[in-house]
Amino acid sequence: MEKNIHDILNQVLRKVVPTREERERTGRLCNKILESFDKVTKGKFLIKPMFCGSIAKDTWLAGNKDIDLFLLFRPNVSRENLTKYGLLIGRDIIKKLFGEVEVAYAEHPYVRGFVANHRVEIVPAYNIKDSSKIKSAVDRTPYHVRYVNEKLNRNLTNEVRLLKRFCKGIGVYGSDLKTEGFSGYLCELLIIEYGTFENLLRNVPGWHPGMVIDIENHYKNKSQAKRKFKNNPLIVVDPVDKNRNVASVLSAENFFLFIKKSREFLEKPDMSFFFSSQIETEPEEIKKHMEERGTKFIFIKFRAPTTHQDILWPQLRKLRKRLTDVLEDSDFKIVRSDVWSDGVRCVIVLELLVDKLPKIQKRIGPSIFDIEGSSGFLSRYENYKILIEDSQWVVEYPRRYKEAVELLKDFLGEDFKSLKERGVPKNLAEEIHEDVEIFSDEHASRLIRRYEDFRIFLKKYFEKDLV
Repeated sequence: MEKNIHDILNQVLRKVVPTREERERTGRLCNKILESFDKVTKGKFLIKPMFCGSIAKDTWLAGNKDIDLFLLFRPNVSRENLTKYGLLIGRDIIKKLFGEVEVAYAEHPYVRGFVANHRVEIVPAYNIKDSSKIKSAVDRTPYHVRYVNEKLNRNLTNEVRLLKRFCKGIGVYGSDLKTEGFSGYLCELLIIEYGTFENLLRNVPGWHPGMVIDIENHYKNKSQAKRKFKNNPLIVVDPVDKNRNVASVLSAENFFLFIKKSREFLEKPDMSFFFSSQIETEPEEIKKHMEERGTKFIFIKFRAPTTHQDILWPQLRKLRKRLTDVLEDSDFKIVRSDVWSDGVRCVIVLELLVDKLPKIQKRIGPSIFDIEGSSGFLSRYENYKILIEDSQWVVEYPRRYKEAVELLKDFLGEDFKSLKERGVPKNLAEEIHEDVEIFSDEHASRLIRRYEDFRIFLKKYFEKDLV
């Protein structure tokens, strides 16, 4: 078994470690970027250029085409000027390299360009001497680079590559709010803590929600860190900022999926954990899954708003929660729900025990011996049939919505202002107001047949198992 694991890890490394030729190409481009920086600034600006990201830490994967250049401004520069000159310099650097330029947005705007098949991001930040006094989140990044470079040797960088590729293979790599997974920096810190990828995986089955990793011992005991970062499944205290949990984005679902896949790999090592095969599925397979479950599905489809993904996905999840609450409040019990988007369209998936209810609903009131409570209850329902069961008042009255689809159409069929007032996030309310489609089981075939990515999402939905 040990030999099998090591054979597989060696095979993975042959695929993920950049070749000498790839390193040389990337190195030449980095030199050209610095040359362009010198030509653009001409010594007029007291700005320090610094490469960050995985290339600066030599933890990048073969085929990775991302280069991050930070423009470090003096702390006394205003935020307005940092943004203004950062964008101007970034644009000019990309243009001198004959690349395509676009402005992207994080905590503040930065320049993204495409040069020689590489995505080059040029980010303005402050050159802060004390990491506890950073002005924005990106100011922390240079400290991360210095810390990792101090702690990782060349052998350990390959262990990071194994972990990154494993996370990609099982679908939990990325700290964006769509994925809610493991960032590159988190992978680097886990290897610094555990030494090797294999040793990490052997320790992971012992992880539990609220697991604390504090490499630099910023906290006297783990309970302090747990109180500080309450309700985080994994707590990895940032070595350069004790007030930050590097794993704060990691969802509980991905936390347990990582534990499960780590255990499964150790039990039965296979390359598929690192390089998952392309998933294919036919509409008939999806419909069979739906029929076998015996539940009722409702799909709500609308156009995706033109907004950043880190805004879109939290809003989609918020809308899902709002709709499940609306259904539950009307006695439509939810089995499970999820959200999907391909950047063009969005779908809310709602799985219900039943989607049709009787005309009559029943509500149990206070005890007949509760005089004050009884008075209010009887007054409220005086026009309906009132009975007594086990010394408690019971009322039977007509249900407003007998069908879940009817309820959802009514709830989502309002104008933009009313949708916002009902708890629909602004960006989604704009699109839903313009055009929304609600599909029940019997009308979902067109949606399932048309979008292959949506079918793959549903296949994963049906196959999901975290333990």
